[in-house]
Amino acid sequence: MKHFHAKKRFSQNFMKGKRIVKKIIDCADIVNETVVEIGAGKGILTKLISAYAKIVYAIELDRGLISTLKELDLGNVKIVNKDFLKLDLRDYGKPVVVGNIPYSITTQILDKLAQQKGAFKWAVLTIQKEYGARLFAKTGSAEYGPVTLFTGYHFQVKKQFAIPARFFSPQPKVSSMVVRLTSRVKPFRLKDEKVFFEMIRGIFCYRRKYMKNALMNYLHDVPQGLDNTLLQKRPSELTLRDYYTVYCNL
Repeated sequence: MKHFHAKKRFSQNFMKGKRIVKKIIDCADIVNETVVEIGAGKGILTKLISAYAKIVYAIELDRGLISTLKELDLGNVKIVNKDFLKLDLRDYGKPVVVGNIPYSITTQILDKLAQQKGAFKWAVLTIQKEYGARLFAKTGSAEYGPVTLFTGYHFQVKKQFAIPARFFSPQPKVSSMVVRLTSRVKPFRLKDEKVFFEMIRGIFCYRRKYMKNALMNYLHDVPQGLDNTLLQKRPSELTLRDYYTVYCNL
């Protein structure tokens, strides 16, 4: 494996450092759990997970890494050469999801987990620190946006700890963050969740405008029944509940 080169198309940055890996394991609470690992890579996380879990499904898309994972020869690890985004988590027995995930598809992975949040217990993910800031952003901040609102609608998100870039190979230009996602009761019922979040993304295209102008640009109309105070705010100043009010008046 010393001759293996990380592939850019898979956004590969392999974690190193047993102390960091053990901290992730502790955050995941995986004692005697079924675990689905996103992107097993060279197996540093896989190996330690297997020492605690009942069974580990090591998901790895890169065929070049499958033989290395097999060489670990861990009795409770099943290697799955598939794309995580195409998995049906219902086939894996209500697992805990763990992964040092490719930064380039973080949003797609969060969307996948939201679609199947009834099929897993919780997820502990290592993500780009700047992306993590968007998950925890406060209303009105520069980081606050559609990802903040989408994740907050579906999950309780807890920040665990940061990981400096030096703990990865090849070393990325940014630090990482470990977060834990647990399914939450939806704050309100939506007739069409897809339309709701498409609306939010559309409005945020005009985040510097006041809502009245943002709605006019996005919808070519301003819905009746919206309070003038709301219309005088900018998109980043609205809460999830505020966007629900907009949605209900479409």
